[in-house]
Amino acid sequence: MPKPLSVVVAALFLTFSQAASALAQPGPAPSAPSAPPPAVGTQAPDGPDMRRQVSDVRAVTATISCFYGPHIEQNEARRLCMAQARGKLLDTAMAQFTHDPEVARSGIHGPELRALADSVLRPVVSGEDIRPTPEGVAVRLTLRAETAPGALPERLAAFGASPEVRAADLAETAVRDRQAAEARMAAVPFAAEREFAAREMADDMRRDAAFAERSLAPGMSIAQVKELMGNPAALKQAVIGPESYLCAGYGKVWAVFRDGQLACVRSRLDYVRRYDTDCHCAGNYATILKND
Repeated sequence: MPKPLSVVVAALFLTFSQAASALAQPGPAPSAPSAPPPAVGTQAPDGPDMRRQVSDVRAVTATISCFYGPHIEQNEARRLCMAQARGKLLDTAMAQFTHDPEVARSGIHGPELRALADSVLRPVVSGEDIRPTPEGVAVRLTLRAETAPGALPERLAAFGASPEVRAADLAETAVRDRQAAEARMAAVPFAAEREFAAREMADDMRRDAAFAERSLAPGMSIAQVKELMGNPAALKQAVIGPESYLCAGYGKVWAVFRDGQLACVRSRLDYVRRYDTDCHCAGNYATILKND
């Protein structure tokens, strides 16, 4: 039996009222977005203490070459050169410490600054070359030293607070400086630089000779040899009959070109009277490579 129209209208009105009431009710407040979790393995940024420790570390290096006569044994030569190297290292450290703000505020300078630097350095040998020669002993040493983090401010405080510490450091540095001066007096001036330069030059020449023997071949052009060996240190020219010769010196070897092609490689050039020149390929003496 169909429902009266008034009942249907009442039912629809009730349904719409409930829906409107539900829409009007406020929903739950949206939650604030949470911060993203920290990335796995991410470290906290270094703090000021860590940065200060890194900035406090100072590295100082010094290299020196010494030469002592035949009356000085090898171990003694090394000890003397070590004293000189320590003095040079201290000179370098002093120049570096002079610009330190804490040192500048302390007013320390001159011998006291030298003693302060000496007290915080712990040098180690990072390079060593000792070469006995008929004339004596050549020594080349490289020293390296680092100041530990915080060592300089701590030593500055002790240096300023204790006259005994200051006096002890000054005395110890004075002894080292005296030893360095004695080592300089015992050394032969400039001989070490000459010795090491001569050895290095001889080593370069031997390498050039070995490379030339392996790499050069008769018939090569001047341009090909130059590409392999570089620019020669010396050049000579000669004309023997109808042939023209060019000799290019590379340390211990000479590349000899005849009419623009490599004819021979020699360890030395020998004068031949009948040619009135030493730039030639005649004979086998001192010849490393020859094409005829």
